[in-house]
Amino acid sequence: MITLQLTDSAPQPFGSGLATKLKGKSLPTISLKKTNDVCYCEFECEYKGNVFAEIGGEGYKNDKSQFLFRRFVASDTVAIELWKNGEKIANLNDNTYGTFFNGFPSGSAEQQLYVGYLLEWEDVFAAFGGGEYRVKAELSIIGVSSTFESELFVLMGYSDKAADGTARIETVQNGNIIGSIFDFTGLNWYQSVRVRGRFYEESEEFEKIVYKTQEYRQEQVQDKIIENWSLEADFIPRSVSEFLTKNAVLSNSFNVTDYNLLNEQILREIEVVPESIEKTRIQDNRNANYVIKFTSRNDNIIKRNF
Repeated sequence: MITLQLTDSAPQPFGSGLATKLKGKSLPTISLKKTNDVCYCEFECEYKGNVFAEIGGEGYKNDKSQFLFRRFVASDTVAIELWKNGEKIANLNDNTYGTFFNGFPSGSAEQQLYVGYLLEWEDVFAAFGGGEYRVKAELSIIGVSSTFESELFVLMGYSDKAADGTARIETVQNGNIIGSIFDFTGLNWYQSVRVRGRFYEESEEFEKIVYKTQEYRQEQVQDKIIENWSLEADFIPRSVSEFLTKNAVLSNSFNVTDYNLLNEQILREIEVVPESIEKTRIQDNRNANYVIKFTSRNDNIIKRNF
């Protein structure tokens, strides 16, 4: 018998053909929103957020509202609906009344399952007129059914007098907020909310760098003006305050438009950077007042001599 030792020209990798086990992410436990048996309508009036629209009007006259939901598996369902005066009037599943996001195809596998809607109140106003609106969503997430209901929106035609006493915040969100169920990385997710309150330039802070001559004279090296701003939000509910303090202030851009007629100047889409948050609670009231401090994003009021 002759035995030849032949070299395997196509060796199989170790473990090929054997049973293997991969470790994957476990699905989260879906918990429903905590509720009480009592109806808060017995103690307080429902919060209503004003939104404005003018057909063909400028951007500052037309509000937008955003809604984002997360599916965890492809079989999960999210059905977004528009309601007016307690009756369903439209399904928000296309771009008729804004922009429908059925996943973000260029995003991660997780982001491809997100469902969102950017509601253009101008389109709603053109189709259905003013009134009290609410966005609802029927959710089935990992086999658990639930219903989302937004706060009540009061839609009306824009006028400077009607918008008096309010301010509008607009942000663009990217990146990943640890603790949020959403990863906004690369989404450029637009967000907007209007609150009762005011936005104003609070003060101008002066900074200087000087040197002293042999004669003890101060000579200018650099002078700088820092613009300080304040946003005061009056009696806002927890749903709005959580958006402001746990999302909006962490955004990549933060713009504010003020609509108070007695402000010292017209302020539209002022770019600012958040610096601090103050909260004030009033006894026997579930809503709270907030003051958010800012500096100007454009930090360029600088005089240099070098």
